[in-house]
Amino acid sequence: MPDRAKSSDGADMTNSILIQFVRRSILIGAITLLAACSQKAETLKLSVTQFGSATEQAFDHYDAAYSTQFAPFPKSDTAKRSAFVTNITDFTGTITPANIDTLLDPDAVKIDPNVTRQWQDTLKGLRSQYQQFVAIFDNIEAGSAFGASAVTESGPILEKLRAQLATISEEFARTPPQFLTRRSTLIAELNLIRTKDHNNPEAESLLIEAWWQQWNSLIAAERAMQTDTLRAFVTASALGNRLQEQIDNYAKLDVGSLITAVEDGIKLSSQIGKLSPAELVTQGTGLLETATN
Repeated sequence: MPDRAKSSDGADMTNSILIQFVRRSILIGAITLLAACSQKAETLKLSVTQFGSATEQAFDHYDAAYSTQFAPFPKSDTAKRSAFVTNITDFTGTITPANIDTLLDPDAVKIDPNVTRQWQDTLKGLRSQYQQFVAIFDNIEAGSAFGASAVTESGPILEKLRAQLATISEEFARTPPQFLTRRSTLIAELNLIRTKDHNNPEAESLLIEAWWQQWNSLIAAERAMQTDTLRAFVTASALGNRLQEQIDNYAKLDVGSLITAVEDGIKLSSQIGKLSPAELVTQGTGLLETATN
């Protein structure tokens, strides 16, 4: 009997050790799996951050392009003061609250505050959509069991955002904004040169040549604005396309593949940075088809 008791105690101890070993193995496996999931999620966030930063830059350029349409030529304080003195000297009417702003800066276009407010609200709404998308990944708990499903559910949201980016890019590529106020100022100056009596034809030619240089500088600045804005949107759209592939194939990808995707995103941004204005227009007008396929 004592021997049997010893044998039973030994078996119980062996079973207990075995159970502890199995439990520990399961726990280690679960921790390892959670760590791997957490690492995958954190790596995917890098691509999401790339996309979020690119969209922010695109809308910054978009806002500047819209606003500069109605901005006059920049003037120094000295030039502003001199112009105001001349305007007041030449002005024969009564100065009122309605005309003082024009006398201070006759080149400035007075935009309806409601129009400005509407534009800012529209832009704020656009930015908010992309910020909310990025926030989805900020709120995914590291190693959460719901992390993978949250990534999957973000796919259709990104599809809509990509289509929206493509629509804005295509519209911008086809009808880019211009420096309307500055163009009008120079055209008025050219008309003044042509209608003014010049006793010296050579002096008139010099004025026209100077005007021509100003016009070409304006057009160059305008094209640079258009190109920079379109480049920002093409970059954001391209990164969005890459991110869509990662999200749609998230379950199949490992950490190494996601890291490579981040590196590819950096290379892609660099490549787009080297595209010519004509190449950007071609890509910009073809984004909608790419985003909806």
